[in-house]
Amino acid sequence: MNRKLTFLVALFFCSISQSLAQQTLSVSAMLSPTFSHTLYNYRYFYPESDGQIVEPVYISGSRWSTGYSIGASVHYTYAPGWSVSSGIWFQQLSLRQARQAVAGEGTVSLRNRVIRFPLLLNYYSSTQRLSPYFSVGLFVDLPITSRVVVMRTGESTQYLRLLSTPRPIFHGMLGAGIRYKLTSRYTLIAQPTWTYKFGQLGGASVNDSSVEFSLQTQVGYTF
Repeated sequence: MNRKLTFLVALFFCSISQSLAQQTLSVSAMLSPTFSHTLYNYRYFYPESDGQIVEPVYISGSRWSTGYSIGASVHYTYAPGWSVSSGIWFQQLSLRQARQAVAGEGTVSLRNRVIRFPLLLNYYSSTQRLSPYFSVGLFVDLPITSRVVVMRTGESTQYLRLLSTPRPIFHGMLGAGIRYKLTSRYTLIAQPTWTYKFGQLGGASVNDSSVEFSLQTQVGYTF
C-alpha cells in the first residue's frame, strides 16, 4: 500500500514538473499588410481647420482601404500547443477618393489610425519544425487623431487633422496559418486573418459595417 501511495505521489509531482516545464513565455514583433472593406452610411467628416478654409469629407457606400499594422506581442504557453497572447499595435488604413464636384478637381485621402490591443487564444497542432497555427480572439481599438490630405488641382496640398471619438472599438478575429521554428528559440508565424468590426459600445450612434483581411507576420523569441 505504501509503495502504491509513494508511486502515485511521485507520478503526481512528476506530472506537475513536466507541466511547469512546458510553460513558456515569448515575445514577438509583428508586421501586417491590411485590406479593409467598409460600408459607409452617408457619412460626413469635419477636419479641424487650424485657421484654413476646409471642406467636409463625404463618404457613402462601399469603400476599400489599404494600410498596415505594426507592433509587439507577448505569448504565454500554458499547455502543449496552447497559448494566450496580448500586446500593443499601431494601425493605419488609408482611403482615397475624388473631391466632391462642387468643391473642384482633386482627391481626398482619409488616414484612419488606431492603437490596437489584441487578446488572442492560439493553437498549433504539432511540435515539428513546421506546424499549422490557429488564432481566435478580440481586438480592442482606441482611435487616435486621423489625417486628411486634400490635393487640389492648381492649389497647394492641405494636411488636416480629424479628431476621433475616444470610445473603444471592438472586433472579432479568426486566423489560420503556419508556425515555423527557425531555431530552438526563434519562431516565424505567417497567418492570414479575418476581422469583423462589432463597433463601439456605450451608446455610440454610428457603426459602419467593416471587415479586414490581413497577413500577420510575426518573429518570436522564447525565453
